[in-house]
Amino acid sequence: MKSNRNVFILVIAVLLVIVLMASTSALIMSGVRDDPVQISVVVDDSGSGRWDSFQAGLEQAAKDNGVKLTIVPTGKNFTLKQQQMAINEEISGGADGVILQIASSRSTEEMISDISNKAVLMLVDTSADMDVDVEGKSACISADNMAIGRALANEVRIAYGNDLAGHKIGIVAGNQRQNSLIQRMEGFNENIGSSGVNVVWVDNSLSDISQKIEICQTQEKADILVALDNSGLEAVCEYALRTSDSPMIFGEGTSIKNVSYLDDGIINSMVVPNEYYMGYQSVVAIVRRLDNRLTPMEDQQISYRVVNRDNLFDVSNQRVLFPVVE
Repeated sequence: MKSNRNVFILVIAVLLVIVLMASTSALIMSGVRDDPVQISVVVDDSGSGRWDSFQAGLEQAAKDNGVKLTIVPTGKNFTLKQQQMAINEEISGGADGVILQIASSRSTEEMISDISNKAVLMLVDTSADMDVDVEGKSACISADNMAIGRALANEVRIAYGNDLAGHKIGIVAGNQRQNSLIQRMEGFNENIGSSGVNVVWVDNSLSDISQKIEICQTQEKADILVALDNSGLEAVCEYALRTSDSPMIFGEGTSIKNVSYLDDGIINSMVVPNEYYMGYQSVVAIVRRLDNRLTPMEDQQISYRVVNRDNLFDVSNQRVLFPVVE
């Protein structure tokens, strides 16, 4: 009798294990699909050269993973409302995943929750307010933006032998509604504060930036100009070329236009995030999540390089500045 009871218990245990394994397998396989994964990309001013390296990474990853990639055409300063409308349209059209550079990092919990309940979401370039995501349905990939701000301040210090007394700085701060640029500003101020330099103006305009710089310079002229993002750096260079001023220029940049300005000596030093890797890993992370629902999305950090005329043509820098889709 005891032997029969043990056999019965053993049979029940085996059946439970089989059921558990079948359930786990079904959950894992639920992400496996016959049709290609569709991923839509929504970033501000998607046709800008600012995104060239990023898009090269997206395209290479899409090619490597058999993904149908859609880069949604957008204009400058796309609002949160416009972004959400575009994303909902993409999801309705079959998008399984969304890669998003969010227009504002504030008060976005509801929007992010709504999107991530319909598709796998990867935020790029900047983080945002998010509810606790225990299921790992969304994540963010970006550079260490505090470190980028500190690196820019360090380049200014190096250029002046760490003696900035009597010098004046103007800062083109970009979209200060985005965490990335808020953090760059914090990092820059943290590192430049003890240098003795005088920050005479900060401008965070999102349009007509070059003209706004001219107005700021008319009110109080800075001999050092620092831009915290690519569009701001292009605008600073355009200002410098248009006027008789010859400021020292430092900034974060990714576009071929800014690389050209650097090569021409207009930019003294430029911090370049590895946006090719950011694009590539964004696609890979979404595919991995769709293939295995038990794998949560995780935040990732990309590297950056400090580039000047002396090291512009180093092989390692060339790979970041001019990535090629194979």
